[in-house]
Amino acid sequence: MIHVMCDLETLGRRPGCKLLSIGAVVFGPKGLGAEFYEEVKINHQGDLTADQSTIDWWNQQSPEARDRLYGGQDVKPTLRMALEKFNAWLEQLAMRDQKGNLELCLWGNGADFDNAILQVAFDKTTMEQPAWPFWNNRCYRTLKNLAPSVKLVRQGVYHNALDDAKSQAEHAVRLMDQLKAW
Repeated sequence: MIHVMCDLETLGRRPGCKLLSIGAVVFGPKGLGAEFYEEVKINHQGDLTADQSTIDWWNQQSPEARDRLYGGQDVKPTLRMALEKFNAWLEQLAMRDQKGNLELCLWGNGADFDNAILQVAFDKTTMEQPAWPFWNNRCYRTLKNLAPSVKLVRQGVYHNALDDAKSQAEHAVRLMDQLKAW
């Protein structure tokens, strides 16, 4: 089974919000592997929404995080293009089982956040079911609460989707080791 940690930067806190970026990294007992990162054009996301409270929150974050997400909008891919690239990246990672499903678990930070937001984004762009089977959604937030003594060590730019995914994946590796869950 392939494990992928995904982190999204968004303009909301609920499924149906606009995406700013998608970051993901493969992880396992031996550490981190292949990476994915794509920023998304804010406009042209159909009826996906932006929450004013989240916009206000972004305005208080580091210039590095804000500049990367808000800058260069004319050259960023549309949401559909970014999701197609993400799906293609996931497809190349894993083998399929006998029923044709990818043997891949997608981890997000909260059962109601990353994976759920991605699913709605796929639905709103009328794309096919994402590459991972829905029963392989995994919750990093639940995992980290099983061993609170194992602390997250952040690296890179806080609120950069790839840097956050890598920090969370390294933490998940240590958690799984501690819990003997591999």
